[in-house]
Amino acid sequence: MFFKLRHAFAAVFVLFLFPLCVRAQVAIVVKPVQVNYLQYESVFVRVAMRNLSAHPLAFGENIGLKGNLQFEIRRSDRNDPSFIRSPKDAPLPDMTGVILPPGGEKTYMFNLSKYYDLRSTGRYSVKAVLRHPQMPTPYQSKEAHFNIVRGNVIWSRTVGLPLLDDAPEDAGENEGGAKEEKTRMIRTREYRILSYFTGASHVYCLTLEDKENLYMLRHIGYDLGPDLRPKCEIDFLSRLNVLLPASTKVYAYYQYNTDGELENRQILIKDEKAPRLVFDPDTGIVKVVGGREARKDVDYEEIRDIQFLEDMRDPKGTLLDEPLDPDAILGPESLGAKEAAEKAGERAGGKDKKSLLEGF
Repeated sequence: MFFKLRHAFAAVFVLFLFPLCVRAQVAIVVKPVQVNYLQYESVFVRVAMRNLSAHPLAFGENIGLKGNLQFEIRRSDRNDPSFIRSPKDAPLPDMTGVILPPGGEKTYMFNLSKYYDLRSTGRYSVKAVLRHPQMPTPYQSKEAHFNIVRGNVIWSRTVGLPLLDDAPEDAGENEGGAKEEKTRMIRTREYRILSYFTGASHVYCLTLEDKENLYMLRHIGYDLGPDLRPKCEIDFLSRLNVLLPASTKVYAYYQYNTDGELENRQILIKDEKAPRLVFDPDTGIVKVVGGREARKDVDYEEIRDIQFLEDMRDPKGTLLDEPLDPDAILGPESLGAKEAAEKAGERAGGKDKKSLLEGF
């Protein structure tokens, strides 16, 4: 009797431990790059995975290796238990080519906005769920949270789109059958500069939109306070000219057209007078007066400690490690996100990197 009870107890003990052993094979953590994201901004998260088994874990095209990574996202500020579903035509993140050696750890960055509709403001929770044919059960991370916010509008201006020629639209017919020329209506778009807190710093974002579409959303600088806000002027082609301080000595100048394309960019150093925008009412031309353009290498000491746009997405911490989805990572216009991550990684090369999986 004692023998049977002992074996029964051992069987129960093994069954109790089995789920723990399974869960311990892969550790996975998800962490948003920012705590807060501006509405319509791409939402980036980092996913770290550590293989705690004694066998390599490879993801490939073969059916026996075709694993996948999904995200469970829900609105945590509502009493709604349902998940936000990925659109049917949106593919899952491609894991092909990922190899986790025994004890190995990899960190990747994903643009959740490519797979899920995250346009509504509010608080969200996200979990990463990893599946693989060689794993007996899916492995999931703990919940992480982020917010979608509207931001504070600090400047806005509605402009008319320039007409490329003076020709009227095609003629139409009136009620009597006679042809008459239609009057071409001037379409409008609105530039807006918004400020919001990412969770680490206050930043400025520039948007361009009309009633139907959002044409541009760009990080353009850091919010350094009310005395160092951007200065804006619209020129005769309805282009937006922006001058904003990056420090008390360094200024960034941008010129955007009505399609949201960056036509001019300069980094300026304050000399006897600080740079400023000057609008000529006779010609409609906007010029930058004062200061001087920063010279490569010569002015390095003045600008090296200024965090420019390449740092805006992820100033510190672990960056891209073999990004799975580089084309979906849309960084600021000055540098591509991949290039920005590489540069930031070079700067942090001599520093200890803190693992997202520390403590596992």
